Amino acid sequence: MSDERTLSLMREFMAPPTATGLDLVRGFSSEQLVASLNDLDLSRDVVRDVVDNWDGFRREAPWVQLLASMVEWVDRQRGHADTPIPMWSDLEESGSNGRLLYAYAFALCARATREFLRRAGVADAVVDATLGVFARHVTIHQRKYETTGVDAGWWMLLLLRGELVQVGSLEYHRVTLGVGTLSPFPWYDEEEIAARGVGFRVGDPSLGIHIPDRADLSPHSVDASLDQARRVLGAVWPAPGRRLATCQTWMLDDRLREMLSSSSNIVHFQQRFTLLPQWYEDDGDVIEFVFRRPDTALENLPQSTSLERAIVRVLRSGSHWRNRTGWLDFDGV
Repeated sequence: MSDERTLSLMREFMAPPTATGLDLVRGFSSEQLVASLNDLDLSRDVVRDVVDNWDGFRREAPWVQLLASMVEWVDRQRGHADTPIPMWSDLEESGSNGRLLYAYAFALCARATREFLRRAGVADAVVDATLGVFARHVTIHQRKYETTGVDAGWWMLLLLRGELVQVGSLEYHRVTLGVGTLSPFPWYDEEEIAARGVGFRVGDPSLGIHIPDRADLSPHSVDASLDQARRVLGAVWPAPGRRLATCQTWMLDDRLREMLSSSSNIVHFQQRFTLLPQWYEDDGDVIEFVFRRPDTALENLPQSTSLERAIVRVLRSGSHWRNRTGWLDFDGV
C-alpha cells in the first residue's frame, strides 16, 4: 500500500485534532523530547536523529495535525481494549517525517501510559520492560533499513493505550474473544464453542500471547514468563472464570515439528498449546519475522540455521506457511 493511501486512511480513521492537541505538539520542546526519549533506553544516535528532525517536522502543518490526532486518539482510547486498533503500513516512502511519526507519538504519550499502568497495579519493572518494546522496534527498523524509524509502528499504539505488557520474554495483550481487533481468527464454530463452554465464548476475557523479535523461547524462560504473567495479570486484569491465553503465529505451524529437532525451542513452545484445526496462509509474516530483509529474493535469503532452511524449502516447493492459532489455560482453572 502506498504511503499516500495509508496517510489517507489514518486521517479518515482519527478525528481532526483539537486546538489543544495542536498546541501540545507545537509546544513540545526539543528539551522535553530529549527527556522523554532518554527514558526509553535508546542510543544517543537514535535520540539525536529524532530530535534533529523535530523542528522541521513541526513546520509541516499536515504532519503536526496527524501527530496531534494520533496523540489525542491514544489518550481517548487508553484503557478501552475492545476499540479497534488500525494495522497501518509503515510510512517508509515519506522520508524522515514518516519514519519518525511514531517516535514522536511515543515520546508525547509515554508518560501518560506509564502512569496508567502504574495506577492499574503493574510493577515498575514490568512497566519499564513494556515501554522498552519501543526501543526493540527501533532496533528492528535499523536492521532492516539502516535508518532511524519504528518498525510496525501501529503496534506502538496498542502499547500506548495500555493494553499490552511485556512480562519476561513474552508480550501479553488484553483481548475479548470475538471482539478485539487481535482476537484470534479463525476461531471455533458455534457448536464447538457451546461444547467447550466458559473461556471459549464470544465476549469471554482472554489474553493474546505475542512473541517478540529474538525472544528467548527456551522452556525455562517461557515457564518463567507465564508464571510471572499469571501473578501480574491475574491482579491487573482479573477474570471471573476460566480464561484462555491464545497465540496466533506461523510458529504454531505443526509441520515445523517434522523440520526441526525435537529439542527445538519452537517445538517445545508449540507443545504448550492446543491447536485449532483451521489456519490461513501467510508467507510474508514468516519471511519478515525471521529474515528482516525487505525486498530480498528467495534465493538470496540466508540459510545458516535449520529454521531458515526449512522456511525457504517450503516456499521453493510451492507450498505456503500457515498462520495457526493455539490456546492454553492461562489461570490454571
